[in-house]
Amino acid sequence: MISGLQGSIRKLEVGSVHLDVHGVTYEIVISFKTYWELKEFQTSAKEVRLHIHHSINERGQKLFGFLQERDKEFFKVMKGLHGIGEMTALKVLSFFSPWELHKIASSGEAKDLEKIPKVRAKTSEKIFFEVKQNLKKLELFLEAGSEDPSIPETSKEKLPSPEDRFKETAVQALVQLGFEDKSALKEVEKVLKKQNFTDTGELIREILKNL
Repeated sequence: MISGLQGSIRKLEVGSVHLDVHGVTYEIVISFKTYWELKEFQTSAKEVRLHIHHSINERGQKLFGFLQERDKEFFKVMKGLHGIGEMTALKVLSFFSPWELHKIASSGEAKDLEKIPKVRAKTSEKIFFEVKQNLKKLELFLEAGSEDPSIPETSKEKLPSPEDRFKETAVQALVQLGFEDKSALKEVEKVLKKQNFTDTGELIREILKNL
């Protein structure tokens, strides 16, 4: 089982990173949070170390990577809930910190989870129900983190804003269409200055229409 990998970034996308480890390149599934954190490493020569969850089942193998070990542990807590798969757990990790999720499960509503793309009524209700039923597990996870001096208070809830996530997703979609990173960002920001969008597809169509 692989529990960690250290190497240089060959390719970084919103949902994955290709890590070169002594000449062997691993494709690793990542959350948006990890993608955001890895962006600063992409242009540097230094190596990055990822904490790995190695998933093996009848359908094959996947490597899930996290820059912070606490994120890996949070992922394991979420995927361990009944009916919450690995990809759903990764989506939750992308858009909510453990503290935010605890707050929603304690006093919020299932619809508060619908800011996660493609998570609607039944799925959000399922996540909400399972987290609420297992609130003690989440509280134990939070308590363990509060006693760890290596986790700064200022970084405990540090996630990209919804606006930044939306913008970055649009940029990556344009890059996959052949744009350079800088020109993609320029086009996204230019259109968003004129009009607000809530759907990435509509934003991309507007950009392509104006070219």
